[in-house]
Amino acid sequence: MPQLSLTVRVLLSLLLLWVPLQSFDQWLYDHLFRLRPKAAPDSQYVLLRVSDGKLNQLGVADEHTANEISLPPESGNYSVWHQRFYERLIKKLNTSGARLIVFTGFFDWVSPNALPPQSKTPLIFSSMIDDEGKLVPPPPRLSPLANYGFNNLFVDPDNVFRKNPLIFSSGKSLALKVHEVIEQAAPKGDLIEPIHVFFQGRAGSFSSFDAWEILEGAPDNSVLKDKIVLIGREGSPSHDLETPMGRMSRLEIQANIIDTFLSGNQIGFLPSLINRLLAFVCVGLSIVTILFFPLSVAWGLLIALALGLTGSAFVALIWFKTWISLASPLFCILGTHLILVGFKIGRQEEKQWRIQEESKYLREMDQFKNNFVSLFSHDLKTPIAKIKAIVDRLRKENPDLKSSLEEGLVGIEKANGELARLISDILRVTKMESMPIEPAKEVVDINRLVESAVQRLKFLFDEKAISIVQNLEPLFSMEGDPQLLLEVITNLLENAVKYSPPNSQVIIQTQESDSKISVHVFDEGPGIPKEELPRVTSKFYRGKAANEKTRGSGLGLYLAKYFVELHGGTLDIQSELGIGTHVSFTLPIR
Repeated sequence: MPQLSLTVRVLLSLLLLWVPLQSFDQWLYDHLFRLRPKAAPDSQYVLLRVSDGKLNQLGVADEHTANEISLPPESGNYSVWHQRFYERLIKKLNTSGARLIVFTGFFDWVSPNALPPQSKTPLIFSSMIDDEGKLVPPPPRLSPLANYGFNNLFVDPDNVFRKNPLIFSSGKSLALKVHEVIEQAAPKGDLIEPIHVFFQGRAGSFSSFDAWEILEGAPDNSVLKDKIVLIGREGSPSHDLETPMGRMSRLEIQANIIDTFLSGNQIGFLPSLINRLLAFVCVGLSIVTILFFPLSVAWGLLIALALGLTGSAFVALIWFKTWISLASPLFCILGTHLILVGFKIGRQEEKQWRIQEESKYLREMDQFKNNFVSLFSHDLKTPIAKIKAIVDRLRKENPDLKSSLEEGLVGIEKANGELARLISDILRVTKMESMPIEPAKEVVDINRLVESAVQRLKFLFDEKAISIVQNLEPLFSMEGDPQLLLEVITNLLENAVKYSPPNSQVIIQTQESDSKISVHVFDEGPGIPKEELPRVTSKFYRGKAANEKTRGSGLGLYLAKYFVELHGGTLDIQSELGIGTHVSFTLPIR
């Protein structure tokens, strides 16, 4: 069932590749475009703004203008040909050395007597594409040489201008016509697809003047020399269009279109197949990341993937003039995460539930084991006690036993004692795990406990002819449980004797420093390998060498560490192979 659920989710993630996200992609395009570093605009363009209303007030309009003009108020493309004004303006531009004059407004009304003035500088007039999609050329009286191109600006469905066609209804755009006039040749390459404009900056990036100021000589002619002069109607801000760089006048938009086409900076778009492949890769990476990494790590990786993709698209747009469609890949990353995160969380919850059930089962098994060991060990106490009693009676009733029989009884008694000690350790561990031990709080003299432990184990030292050296400093009394601490010292000494060779030496010393008491036991045994040191205090653990040479339960150091930590202390073990082992524990005086 989980495999089926995962398969369905993966298929849903792949369906995200076909979700239409053009509006979102355009939004990302606009915002990344605005983040590009500010660059100096191309200085070869000068914009001249013409206000029809101002010309009428100044008395330069034709005598029939006021009665015969009826311009559509909603459009910013229409202009009026003021014969006297434009004659003066063109003469001024000719003397200034302008390179090209482009009229970006469509002259809807022209006086019957109007003629194009004589001009040394090439003139390009605007035509229009009407509502029926037909090309409407400028009045023949203004453009006898057919130097014109349509000035229509086509916005996207979201009313933002980003691209414009070079050819429409067999008519050429102003940008295409400007290229032909300047280069004296038709441009190469595909002219069918619209060009995506690389805007120089926000509104006001190009040098712009009121046309009347030019006629009055402010500024001087030097600002127009060798420049492409674009003349357009100064309409109201309501006629401005929204662009990726904010609202902009039609005149400045035309300047950006012409500059983009002449400089070859039009923005290219990756083929849809490559964009779809990129989105597919993002789906695959998202699936792998969510399924095979912890959620916190997966979220970080997915955010890094999204940011890296966005940064790459920004670099490609600004430096390589290429737009990588971001909407589908980012949407696929987010959508795949939302689709699969439920599966991942459900799988984690299922795994957690299994772990809880397994933990519960293990606790029950552990409790069963403890109960079994406790009962079994407790029942063993009776036969052990009987064996000890029989051995004691035989030795008392038969004082003249042969040496071989006496040695046998001593061996039985010794083995019986070891078994009793083993059972006692097991019972103590079982009790510790089922019920925490509360150490008694009594006044304890550590030196007296050391002497007691040495006396208790004297027979073991004598058997192996091991000398015991006691270096006991005068110590302050401390608070603790004397029975547990005696058990710790006894375990350490017993281990030292057990693993030391015959005729060697064991040193036990006590010290006091910084309100702490420490007990150190040194032996000359074979030592403990470094890889085994971290595990020697584990329950029932015995090293490889210990298993082969000595007997034991593997509980001595485990209990010693537990009892020391009950008193707020620490147990430390240091050992070198072939030299010996140093075991110590430190306890706070209070």
